[in-house]
Order: sequence, then structure tokens, then C-alpha cells
Amino acid sequence: MLLSLNVKNFAIIDNIDIDFKNGMTALTGETGAGKSLIIDAIGLLFGDRASSELVRTNENKAVIEGVFCNISIEAYKFLIINNLISLDEINIIKDINDIEDVDLNNLNECISIRKEIFSNGKSVSKINGISVTTSLLNEFSLYLGNIHTQFDTIKLINPKYYFDYIDNDEIKLLLNDYKENLKQYNKYLKEYNQKKNSENELIARIDYLKYQLDELIKANLNISEEEELLKKYNILKNHEKIFANYKDFVKYIDDNELLDNLYSAISSLSKNQEFDENIKNKTEKLNNCYYEIEDILNEIHNIINHDEFDESELDYINERLSLYQNLKRKYKSDTSQLIQYRDKITKEIEEIENFDFYIEDLKIKKDEYYNKTLNIGKNITEIRKKSALGLEKNLYNNLLDLELKNVNLKIEVSDLEVFNQNGMNNVDILVSFNKGETLKPLAKVASGGELSRFMLALKSVTCTNLKTYIFDEIDTGVSGEIAQKIGEKIKKISLNNQVICVTHLPQVAAICDNHLFISKEINNDNNTSTNISELSFDERVNAIALMLSKGNVTDASKALALELLNK
Repeated sequence: MLLSLNVKNFAIIDNIDIDFKNGMTALTGETGAGKSLIIDAIGLLFGDRASSELVRTNENKAVIEGVFCNISIEAYKFLIINNLISLDEINIIKDINDIEDVDLNNLNECISIRKEIFSNGKSVSKINGISVTTSLLNEFSLYLGNIHTQFDTIKLINPKYYFDYIDNDEIKLLLNDYKENLKQYNKYLKEYNQKKNSENELIARIDYLKYQLDELIKANLNISEEEELLKKYNILKNHEKIFANYKDFVKYIDDNELLDNLYSAISSLSKNQEFDENIKNKTEKLNNCYYEIEDILNEIHNIINHDEFDESELDYINERLSLYQNLKRKYKSDTSQLIQYRDKITKEIEEIENFDFYIEDLKIKKDEYYNKTLNIGKNITEIRKKSALGLEKNLYNNLLDLELKNVNLKIEVSDLEVFNQNGMNNVDILVSFNKGETLKPLAKVASGGELSRFMLALKSVTCTNLKTYIFDEIDTGVSGEIAQKIGEKIKKISLNNQVICVTHLPQVAAICDNHLFISKEINNDNNTSTNISELSFDERVNAIALMLSKGNVTDASKALALELLNK
């Protein structure tokens, strides 16, 4: 359950703290006071996407923080698996596999969720102080609860959402296998059809491919060879210039007797060693320089004396580089791409020459994944039909509780001959709300009030225990005795869950265990702020009387409010 909620600098909310309780809590107040903002804030803790527009004017960031306690075993397991809580913090268990046998009363760890939204568009989500992605937060929220909005009711007119109501955990696991096999089937089907359709074209093309392959094989292309050829070409092309530079180097040293003079200079300096001990180190360095220059000079002499310039080598290099350039120009590719293309057409020729074997292999794989997908799809269909029957029965009983006495319905799971992402079925909800009428699609016959009751009936069937369920004006379009029945149905859900209900109906507000009133005021700085307060019994009488009399409290409306509360 949601134990507490703190909201700062969020739209018109300055800074509010809300303590929530078990059971069913009503959120009421005038239009625009901020009821929806409270729900939006909780939605952000459940992984909804944040917007910088929600940051209060002139503030740098908005902060929403909630504390959840008494969560399910599955929620604790999710936290442990994702390293958001350690086994050390839950002293009662030593291994995650033991958690299934733990009494929830012994697990009293509270979980904090924090969302920060910055005015520059960034946002940060944290669970127990550890940063998490919005998608992970959204995944975790499935274990915490659910927010029902008017959009959820609108989804009832779109059959694609009906799978959500009949697909249980067993079907969802099968769907994962089904989708993986369908992916493989579509892959091999596409490849098979492409090869089959291009068979004649490929056979006609093989001579051209063989010609290209022969040309590229004979060329014996190699990236390192090309690089080495370019280096040698540059040396041979500039042979005269290089040797002129060598000869100048030798001339400058020999003509100026550089080595002889350096030797004499070192000898003169070495005579001062007996006077200055640092001279020895200097003469050693100079001697090293002398011998290095002498070695280099000998090497250059050797190069000059053994000049083996080969015109034929230059011709060969020119020929090879021309081949590289011509092929690159012809195929509009660099050397690396040419080598890749050579390997590609080698494989393509092999496939064409072994076409029958290759196409048969593709067909075997295609058929294998087709049969796997088909079998899983049929299994899903069988389980879906059983699930639909169970949902249909429970849904019917809940609709009767909501004063739809003449309702008749059928959840129709029809078979398809094709593979869709949700399996091999279409799902539709057929319904009639009056005796004598034929069954028709829910989307075509339900009024707004009937849709609201239908959705509440669905929620009553699908709600699991130990969660926080938030109903945002699920009672839209109803009044009177039906409003009372809706209140009772939501109350029943709250027996095993925490329910927070935004409502404009006095019958629903009166049946709640707790009542929070939302109001807004303009402060001295001319800024609007949202306030929230928990109502006492007498304050609840006035608030419900206000709802009954549309803003003008009378003795009669107060008496009726008191009667509703006492009921």
C-alpha cells in the first residue's frame, strides 16, 4: 500500500504531504483544485513519462516521493533480483527461493520511490535511493498497483485491448515462445520466397558472377600488399632525388673533415678531466655521438656504393597498382570492399550451384518454425477459450451487482488462419443490455455509464490482492442507486487492497473509509497552491452535503449526507 506521498513544485502544488491509510479513500474537491495532479504524481512513481512542463513556474525541479509498505512477495522478489534490496535487509530469508514460504506479516520493509523532474527536461527515478530507468520503474509498478483513468474505459471500445483481460500468466509465457518462433518463421519464409522467386534470375546470372570471381581471384588482392606497393613506388619514383640527398650528406661530412675535427675536439676536451670530474661524462656523450655519426656515414656509403635500382621492379609495381586502381574504378569500391565482394559472390555462386539443396534446407527450417508456431498458437487458443469462459461468468455476476439486470454477454474468441502478434485469434465482447436484443459488439451498444460499470466489473474480476488501486472518476455518467452499487463494488475491492478513488458522487465518497479534500488558494505572492486535508466525520458531512446540493449546503442535504455516511 501507498503509505505516504510528498509532492514539491509540481504544477500548482507547492509542497504537500499526504498520509494514506488502508481501505478505501475518497479524493474530492472542486474542479481544478489538483485532484488529477495527485493522481499524475502517483503515476510518475508508477513509471509514467515525465514532462518539464509539470515543474512549478520559477522552480528548477519538481520532486515526488512515495513510501510503500505491505507489498507482495512477488514485489520483494523483483527488488532482490534487480539489486534494489538485499537479503541482508530481509533477515528472515537466506535465499531468494525461500521467500515464497515467508509470512508477509514478517516482512515489514518499506520501499521508497522518488522521481525528480528538472526544468531542462531531464528526470531521475530512484527506488530505495538507487537510480533506475523509467522502464524498470514501470515494470516494478505492476507489483504495486494500477491507476484506472477514463482512457482505460475508452479502451473498451477497441477490441485489441481485450487480450489484456483474458490472457493469464500461462498464456503470456506461451506468447513469448510463440512470438520467438513466429519471428524465425517469418525470417525463413521471407528468405525462402526471395530465393524461390529469384531462381531463374540467379541461374542466368551465374556466368557473369563467375567472370567477376575469376577476375578478382586472378587479381589476388591484398590490402597490405597495396600499402607496401605504394611505399616502394614512392621510393623508386624518387630514386634520383633520394640518392642526390645521400651524396650531399656524405659530401658535407667528408669535405669538411667533420669526423676528424670532431675527434680532435673530443681529445682536447678530455684533457680537462683531471681538473673537472664532470668533463668525463661530457666526453663520453661526445664519443657516443662520434661513433653514431660514423656508423650512419658508413651505412650511407654502402647504399651509394651498392645502388641496385631496377627499372623492371618499378614497371611491375606500376602494373600492380594500375590493376588495383582499375578494379576499384570498375567496381566503384575500395580494396577492402572488393575483397568482401569476392567472398560474397563466392558464396552466392556456391548457393546457385547447390540451389536445390539450399532451397530445401530453407524449406525445412521454414516448415519447422511454421509447425512450432502453429502448435503453440493452437495451445494458446485452447487456453484462451477456457479463460474467456471463466471471465465471462465472473464478469456477468459482477455486472448484475452493478444493476445491469438484463445484461447478456459473450466473450468470443474466434480462430484465425493467419499468425498475428497476439496469436491466432480475434477477441470481441458481445453484449446486450436489454431483454430481447441480440448480442452486439460492446463498442457499438454501450453508453458512457454502461462502459463505466463494465470497466469496474472487469477491474473487480482482475484485481489481485495487496496492491494500490486508483480509480480516477470511474463513476462518470452514473448517479443514484447505480452510484451506490459502484461504491459498494469498489469497497469490495478495498477489502484486500488499498483503493484511492477520485469521485464527484456523494454515494461513492460516503462509502469510503477515509476522505481527503483537495482545495486551492491564492497566496500573498499571487501564486496558486493546492492544499489537502483529511476530513473528520463532521467535515465529511459538510463535504458530501456540498456534493449533493451542487455547492449550496442545506439542512436537507446535510441530513441526506449524514444518512449516506451512517448507511
